[in-house]
Amino acid sequence: MSDARAAMRPGPGAPRSYAFPRAAEHRTANGLRILALSMPGRPLAALQLLFHGGAAAESPAESGLTALLAKLLTEGGDRHDADGLVEAAELLGASIGAEAGWERVAIGAEVPVARIAPLLDLVAEIALSPRLPEREVERLKALRLAAIEQAHASPRARATEALLASIYADGAAYGRPPGGTRESVAAIDRDALLLRHARLLVEGEPLLVVAGELRPDELFAAVEASPLATLRAHPAPPPAGADRPAPPPAPGIAPRVALHDRPGSVQSELRIGRLGRSRLAPGFHAALVHGEIVGGLFGSRLNRVLREERGYTYGAGAGFDFRRGRGPFTMRTAVESSVTAPALAEARRQLSSPLTDPVTAEELDAARDYLRGTFPLRFGAAPPVVATVAGLTAVGLPLSDLDEYREAVAAVDAAAVRRVAEELESESERIVVVGDASIAAGPLRDEGFDVEVIPDAAATA
Repeated sequence: MSDARAAMRPGPGAPRSYAFPRAAEHRTANGLRILALSMPGRPLAALQLLFHGGAAAESPAESGLTALLAKLLTEGGDRHDADGLVEAAELLGASIGAEAGWERVAIGAEVPVARIAPLLDLVAEIALSPRLPEREVERLKALRLAAIEQAHASPRARATEALLASIYADGAAYGRPPGGTRESVAAIDRDALLLRHARLLVEGEPLLVVAGELRPDELFAAVEASPLATLRAHPAPPPAGADRPAPPPAPGIAPRVALHDRPGSVQSELRIGRLGRSRLAPGFHAALVHGEIVGGLFGSRLNRVLREERGYTYGAGAGFDFRRGRGPFTMRTAVESSVTAPALAEARRQLSSPLTDPVTAEELDAARDYLRGTFPLRFGAAPPVVATVAGLTAVGLPLSDLDEYREAVAAVDAAAVRRVAEELESESERIVVVGDASIAAGPLRDEGFDVEVIPDAAATA
């Protein structure tokens, strides 16, 4: 293409105005909070019924209990077994699922707006009186244990789990997989699941979020007439310390690397992490922009240097995982074993680069335009609207945060990005490599790293 023709190509236009769907709110006499978001032209509604208490509230012995309970909720209730529940939902043109997050347990569904009322009865059935059949408890336990073994055999999963365990203190929920460990999952039984379910019903405020082409007053009346109206609000338990950081490493001249040996591996999985930020902390939008510039966008500093300039990897990324507590900031990539050391050194330089090489106006514009421009595209259908509202309420934020999002992103400047980088740099750095130690250990030491080789568990068993 000639330079003249290239110059004629249209550039990005100004972002169009956008307003997140308005929420009407109602509370039942017992305290169930209902948020109804009217979306004209969306006859397929989405809903989530949320209970306080997810994986962040678990002790080490309970780890994985809430996730397993969520999977079992759709195995039926007091009126339908699993097959009967599916059939009843299909007759309504609906689908029902459940999952556990860090802060909440959610029962979700999609259904034509005209059939919301009968669907509420099905949702109430599994929320209030789940069947939890013994046979399904054992089946899902076996599947989860198999998934844990598979994750331990995966260098990618192994690297991520080892990094998180190094960032957080022993016993802190954020330092372990939300699906549980071998020991904790193996110890789960039906009685423990019943007790966990009973706690869901008496801790915190239940919330129902519904979006679609609906009339809020009709939805509120339907909920009041359903068994969901019996759900009660209760005081929420205090935070469980899910984000307690690990003690800082002993001061040393060289950065320390935990090298998990995987003999014969042709690639090394590289992870760098630090204690990140809470979603509730000030500067959230600046942290988003920082993340896109450093490791989010395809043209981010990390990906541009490691992939495009050095050819070390097919892709590298980094960013914050925002939660109610302080989630992690992580860098992740995989490289050919022979370039483990220079790739890791370069990744560290790029993560710290906003402190030595201030972000440019072009980088700011690219990150801000991407975040602002993609924001409305996420909400064309009811399910992502419900999921976003549920996520905000789970961490205790008002819905007005969504109205302020684009303007707040546009207001982020280079100084705000630098402040995020300074706060991040003040946290202890953790580095994990999973790869062939016979190839990677020597070059890592030559590069100036303090390397601890952790033997391969399979080889030493």
